Amino acid sequence: MGERLRAYEETQQRRSPLRETGLPVFDRFSELYPLAYEQGALSTKTLELAALAISVVRDCEDCITDHMIRLRELVASRAETLQLFALTLVVGGSTVIPTLRRSALFLDELEEAQTAST
Repeated sequence: MGERLRAYEETQQRRSPLRETGLPVFDRFSELYPLAYEQGALSTKTLELAALAISVVRDCEDCITDHMIRLRELVASRAETLQLFALTLVVGGSTVIPTLRRSALFLDELEEAQTAST
């Protein structure tokens, strides 16, 4: 398992210090978040692809990691992900290239982990 995937899994096993504050907004957001990805007019995979594109443009590495893992679970192909990266480059401009490079390397890491588990 690669370093980024291992770090992500370790983070997911810990309880969020934000939710431990007792402030209801953090709990409410945790309840709202999955609702945005429920299948409706758009499939869950399409919603995750859109969220990945937004995350790349915003350079949110944690978000990118999460959406790429979810897309792997939804059986998004490498070709679909790379096409999304190409679109994101056109929309986001050259400033997204470093983020896209790291994301492409993480795509390789996910594929290696999947191969190792089968």
